[in-house]
Amino acid sequence: MTKQKKQHIIPNCYLKAWCDPNIPSGQSAFIWRVPKDGGKSFRRSPEKSFTSTDRYTIQLPNGERDLTLEDTLADLESKFVQIRDRIKRRDKLTDTDRANLCLFTAGMHGRTYDAGEHWRKTQQRVHDVVVYLEHAHGSTPKTSLETAALLAIAPQHRLILGLKHEAPIYFQMEMTFMVADDPIGFITSDSPCSWYNPKAHTLPPFYRSPGLAHKDIEVTMPITPQIIMLISHHKFEPYMPVGSFFVDQVNHRTRAFADKEFVSWKGKTKPEWFVPYEMPPDSWENTETGKRALHERAERERMFDQKDHREES
Repeated sequence: MTKQKKQHIIPNCYLKAWCDPNIPSGQSAFIWRVPKDGGKSFRRSPEKSFTSTDRYTIQLPNGERDLTLEDTLADLESKFVQIRDRIKRRDKLTDTDRANLCLFTAGMHGRTYDAGEHWRKTQQRVHDVVVYLEHAHGSTPKTSLETAALLAIAPQHRLILGLKHEAPIYFQMEMTFMVADDPIGFITSDSPCSWYNPKAHTLPPFYRSPGLAHKDIEVTMPITPQIIMLISHHKFEPYMPVGSFFVDQVNHRTRAFADKEFVSWKGKTKPEWFVPYEMPPDSWENTETGKRALHERAERERMFDQKDHREES
């Protein structure tokens, strides 16, 4: 059997924290997986959940399989399990602990199926433009060979970029752990690391994509059903107790950022997690500047439509 072909998009060691605490006698441990938009939850073992064939394997020109990324992730997962135990004890984390946790978090953000496929589409657009320009100028393919090579390893490349660039920025930010005593607890998902700017609605749409340089950015990742990590530019206590309202708010976010499924500790869900997002009253669209900009855009679109209609006539 080929070594390490079945690779976890979400690590088995991470998912085990969400195994149902009430496992019937004689049955193996399982997690409850729930469709993102609701529906019936179903049981699966964490070992068989969220896997993909050779997702992080790089195929070398000679046909060999380079498992450097898979081995790197395995090492980070081992370190994460040890750090999680310290977090559960409310220990003070060392700089080495924080660095490894930042690397693990960056890996969790970049290793998901959704992240890899999004980067593949981005690389495809770049490659298509390069091919077009080379063809238009009658150039011998050169740069397109490089973009084609990057396209072939797009999911792996996305993960490498995250480990290289995201982790150091996380380390410079503030890290705190929200601790809940809630019977359902925090959910996780097939895309558990979320970037969210709660003030994004006050910005014009062009600037709303979350970025780590935003002063209000919040990076969240569930650690266990009782603990969620927050990385931000605001300093809090290392460990902060939170109530059920906070848990529901964060679970709403975790579910919204999921790709296809989320994981509930006991297989339960709450209506609060599925409430559609509504634009807040202080959104940019409701300001005088926003209303004026939207009106001007509508006018331009109307003029273009009239121009197109005249040309067609």
